[in-house]
Amino acid sequence: MFNVTRSANGPACLSSGSTYNQPAVVNALKSVFHEKCYLCERGDIHDVEIEHFVPQASGGGRMDWNNLFYSCSRCNGIKSNGHLNLLDCTDSSINVCREIRLKAFPTPDSDILVEASSNAPSIETLNTIELLKLCYNNSSTALRGVSREALMEQIFDFMCTFINARRLLKNPSTGRTNKQGALETIEAMLDAGHPFSAFWRWQYLDDTYLTTNYPDLGNSF
Repeated sequence: MFNVTRSANGPACLSSGSTYNQPAVVNALKSVFHEKCYLCERGDIHDVEIEHFVPQASGGGRMDWNNLFYSCSRCNGIKSNGHLNLLDCTDSSINVCREIRLKAFPTPDSDILVEASSNAPSIETLNTIELLKLCYNNSSTALRGVSREALMEQIFDFMCTFINARRLLKNPSTGRTNKQGALETIEAMLDAGHPFSAFWRWQYLDDTYLTTNYPDLGNSF
């Protein structure tokens, strides 16, 4: 997951309209959440949905700006009304990325590893872990199997980009220009606006070579 900063006041249409999925609201949320699903971090979403962080069935405000989150249809459908007390990525007091370790494995068919980074995780962290496991790994129906396959291919493709950049940095034969390009690639992938940024941040944090030789890359998160 990734932290975002939400403006104090949402679009004016929320206080005067009857629907929350108006263009002004969608565009505002798209900007706030870096055009990514707040759960799986997939970018370039073609099946965007506005998700109620606290489900309406549990008392969440239908038109409450602070309760509206940018989501893909897969994650919104999986979360539905059954997942409560989650980490709030708009809460600046919580570094949501550091709370949950995410790891992809060398084959797209492997399950994503989702685990707490501390020995004493909060209940919100544990609840979010269970939801993210489903968001990344659930293929209980034919449609979810197809959507998971597409999601994994995107993660796998970016992982190859990260690993190749790391290889160039480590290789003594890499020239200065290519090495600088590789460093800039990793730096871009660690940015919160990059798709699946939490994966690449943990790829960096768990890599002794990168953290030792390029410690400044971790300063932003």
